[in-house]
Amino acid sequence: MEPNEAGAVTPAGRAAGRLAELSASARGWHTIQMAVLGFIGICGVLRTADSPAPRAVQWLAAALAVAALAAASLAIFNVGRVAYPISDAADGPGPLPPAGQAAARLRAGIRLTVVAVILAVIAALSGWWPSPSSTAAVAVTGTNGQAWCGPLVTGPVDAISVRTSNGVVTVPTQAVAQIRTVAQCP
Repeated sequence: MEPNEAGAVTPAGRAAGRLAELSASARGWHTIQMAVLGFIGICGVLRTADSPAPRAVQWLAAALAVAALAAASLAIFNVGRVAYPISDAADGPGPLPPAGQAAARLRAGIRLTVVAVILAVIAALSGWWPSPSSTAAVAVTGTNGQAWCGPLVTGPVDAISVRTSNGVVTVPTQAVAQIRTVAQCP
């Protein structure tokens, strides 16, 4: 800071001190933003091709991931301008931006970082889309040699109930010789 002849700090000295504080804060945020950018990249890499989500949800998730990447990149640029201020090389060394402008850039960069995280999380949620319920059929063979095939259904206690093409068949568990899953019924 620049004291004047009376020992008081001048407005220019106060502004330079404020810019130095903002720059130090922006460097810390810059590190956090790089981690957010890495998180967005990892979310994009971990995406599976055989997602059970509907096609429209997959496209929406991809668009949100791209939007998150764009927001994170813009946030890094805004905060980087405060963290590492440079002057235009053609104009030669110029004055640093005013503290108010630097603070606004830092706030905008922080907000964009939060938006990027939210967009990335929403995009990643499509990866947790529930799988369609299994409709695998089972083949049940009774101790007397009879066989039934179809999906299991809820039935009485101590019995196996199978939905066959002829309706629901309930077989007592003591009369079951074998139960096995099959891809489809014959």
